[in-house]
Amino acid sequence: MTNFLSRAAEERFGIKADPDDIKKLQEYLGKTYGKEDAGILNNAFSSGEAAGFLTVNETYFFREPAHFAMLLDLLPSFEKTEIEICSAAVAAGCEAYSIAMLIESYNKGAARPIAYHIDAFDIDPNVIETACRGIYSTRTLREDGNCFRYMTEPYLEKQEDSYHVKDDLKKNINFFVHNLMDALPPKEYDIVFFRNAFIYFTSRYRSRVLSNLSAVLKAGGILFLGVSETAGVHHDGLEEKNRNEVFYFQKSVTGREPHELSFPAPDFVRSAEYPEADYPVEEYQKTVMPRKQRQKELCFDISSVSDILSCEEKAAELTERIQLTLQDNSLSCGLDGNELVVSVLHLLKQGDFLKAGSVLEYLETLDDSSVTAFLRGEFFFLQDLFTEAELYYRISLIKNDAFWPAGYRLSSLSSAGALKKYRVEKALEGLRRGRDLQYEVLIGGFSPDYYASVLLKQKAG
Repeated sequence: MTNFLSRAAEERFGIKADPDDIKKLQEYLGKTYGKEDAGILNNAFSSGEAAGFLTVNETYFFREPAHFAMLLDLLPSFEKTEIEICSAAVAAGCEAYSIAMLIESYNKGAARPIAYHIDAFDIDPNVIETACRGIYSTRTLREDGNCFRYMTEPYLEKQEDSYHVKDDLKKNINFFVHNLMDALPPKEYDIVFFRNAFIYFTSRYRSRVLSNLSAVLKAGGILFLGVSETAGVHHDGLEEKNRNEVFYFQKSVTGREPHELSFPAPDFVRSAEYPEADYPVEEYQKTVMPRKQRQKELCFDISSVSDILSCEEKAAELTERIQLTLQDNSLSCGLDGNELVVSVLHLLKQGDFLKAGSVLEYLETLDDSSVTAFLRGEFFFLQDLFTEAELYYRISLIKNDAFWPAGYRLSSLSSAGALKKYRVEKALEGLRRGRDLQYEVLIGGFSPDYYASVLLKQKAG
């Protein structure tokens, strides 16, 4: 029976279910129905009853705020029409309500308010029922998304230990039950949010899910996936794009290249004193990444890096050994990632940018993580090449928004105004989440409290 349920989970829902979840479902069906015949099991999957045991329903307001910043950028282009948005695999509905809050907040100050409609669905009937009620625990307001938290205040009513969505916010949202393995109802959307759910689908069914979503996107329409999910997307009708630190997918326009979106930074991060960098993130994809042919992400042990760097003599000896090893291509394949990071940091501290660049370039062939992107940013920053440094710090934060050293550096590259305030807030938010990971060794070795105090002074000033 367990094998039957596992096969059914993949064939009906497209996911590889956790064995413990399968066991809980089997126990539930046995207790509820007293038997396990095929009719009962099939009905449990076709009705969505089984979904509550097998799917993940993590949800909170303004999760991954960069996508909402981009949506804010796009809204002015819809002032003369109605924007149609789909929130797929919406869980208990926080994402759909966040989208509505953002548009309503925009409309309050807009000369021409935007008409909008949001369709939001999930396979689990229970979470859709929760979404329709709009009653949430205090856990749905988290640090991730703090820069948009002010938008929640007019629309959430605090009652004891829960938040209730006000009825006015629900009028433009349609919640319904739907299985993404099936084609969606015939309709076209300007934007589809499908975030932090794609990773649970098996490789066998990912193409089907993407095809179902692509089918309801307008030509040139946008698909948002979770920040950690973009690498797994391969679909002929969708092209990967990025803008203002946000990766997204755009549906191809039949007969020509997809339309390249052009929009400014949102008002709350725009600064008259600070022009955006002339070297856009797109150039990183077009030139740097293909040239270096990155293979994988290494798993760095930052505490090991810290231990080696604490002994100047040991770091110097290690760096010399790595330099000799890199001269012999037959030996270089055995180099350890932590040791390469130590070597780069040691050489940067010595001001030897030529040798640091050679070690870093080799590291970049092995790794494409936030750590390596940050080191490249440091390579440019310490040579006063701030435009290039900013690019790599931004890339580092795209890969890991809790990697606070990159946020700290970015805040120092903003002279004043709203952009600086925004970056200081983001750096503080990242520091709160990553302060126990010893990242400080990558940026100078002071305590996280020191960097927090500098950021707070910048914020006060």
